[in-house]
Amino acid sequence: MLRDKLLVLLVLMSSICNAVAAGDQAQSEQAALDADCEAARQTALAPKRSEIYQECVDKFKKSAEFCEQDAAGYNGNRVNGSPLFYDLPECEAAFEYRNAHNVTG
Repeated sequence: MLRDKLLVLLVLMSSICNAVAAGDQAQSEQAALDADCEAARQTALAPKRSEIYQECVDKFKKSAEFCEQDAAGYNGNRVNGSPLFYDLPECEAAFEYRNAHNVTG
């Protein structure tokens, strides 16, 4: 009787450990996909940041340091719209993985 209870407890603990490990693996994979997405977005945002920098220096006659900080802060956010470049393949892969694996965060 005690042996059966111990066996059930062992199987239950093993199942819980496996579930936690799978969850950790999914979180790690999601983090990697999210990083790929952000790297792709940063690459896509670079030309617009360069444009913002040039306009700041040329048109508004601000210092290079100020304009560099201003341009670096641009993240593709739009008024009444979603941020730019989340439709890139890397971002779509991250979104699809998150939905398929029920990853939160």
